[in-house]
Amino acid sequence: MRIGVLGINHKLADLQLRELLAKACQRRFSAGNSLHLRHSFILLSTCNRTEVYFSSDDLADSHSYLLTILRQEVEQDFDQKLYSFFGIDCFLHLCRVTAGLDSAIVAETEIQRQVKAAYENTSLFLTLPSELHYLFQKSLKISKQVRTQLPIKPGLPDIEHAILNTGLELFEKAPSDIKILFVGASDINIKILRFLKAKHYANIAICNRTLDRAKALAAHHELDILDWCQLHSWPNYDWVIFGTKSPETLIHPQDLLKSAAEPKLLIDLSVPRNVHPLLENSENITLLNIDQINRSLQTRHHTFTQTLFQAEQIITHATKTHLQLFYRKTQVRRNAECLVG
Repeated sequence: MRIGVLGINHKLADLQLRELLAKACQRRFSAGNSLHLRHSFILLSTCNRTEVYFSSDDLADSHSYLLTILRQEVEQDFDQKLYSFFGIDCFLHLCRVTAGLDSAIVAETEIQRQVKAAYENTSLFLTLPSELHYLFQKSLKISKQVRTQLPIKPGLPDIEHAILNTGLELFEKAPSDIKILFVGASDINIKILRFLKAKHYANIAICNRTLDRAKALAAHHELDILDWCQLHSWPNYDWVIFGTKSPETLIHPQDLLKSAAEPKLLIDLSVPRNVHPLLENSENITLLNIDQINRSLQTRHHTFTQTLFQAEQIITHATKTHLQLFYRKTQVRRNAECLVG
């Protein structure tokens, strides 16, 4: 099966390096920009990983081509932080990723939607080879099978609880008195928004680059709207949660005309980062990025030892079965073509 992946994730690289590579891959391999003649690519970019899946007649050539472009785009040394998988190993990897087994927050569900969106968005722009269609379709199917057979028990720590606990530690005010701003209408932001609403945080606004999307969310969740061009007024809020795909920093230290009199909590879930890291040096500002949130949830992994072992077994068996099926179908098609010829 002519498939491969080149990637970097939270296990091997710090946020700064992941940020550089995410920006480079978005410039060169995003769905709307990716036209590379002999090579076919699907970019999967999340807060914890950036991966480029590829297919071609010569996988080694595609792999070298990817590395050459990234070395042109990123000056920092990164080769030793990357991982590569080919054939069935690539298939196994994407299944593990899609099932949430390779996530910082083990078994998180957002990644499944992100994998599906990466595949579908690329399919809109490019004619993909059958290998990439098969890889993503079956990986999504297998991950659904894993989640159905091994449901995660409720009550375990997740990113919503980690963010809520941070807010509870920082703010002494009642939830109804805390002004919260969500920047971006990403899946993770909406998930956290719903969670905070259920915890009686009612004073919430949404700021999104696409105003129609902001209006729809505001109507559905009873939110206020902050126009995108007014984002510089974020200091008027107590708690700001960022989750966008912006390739550039959205807020900077100079946005603070004076030191914040009241505590401010900035949660930056984006890669590349939305918040300039120097803001953490500002008085009364608490800034947490995605890596810092993840570290607070590391104990989660050890809770699932037996469940994860079972999940790995399901994935290994399913990938072998589907790969054999792919080869049989390919052989039948080739035999039919020979008969016609």
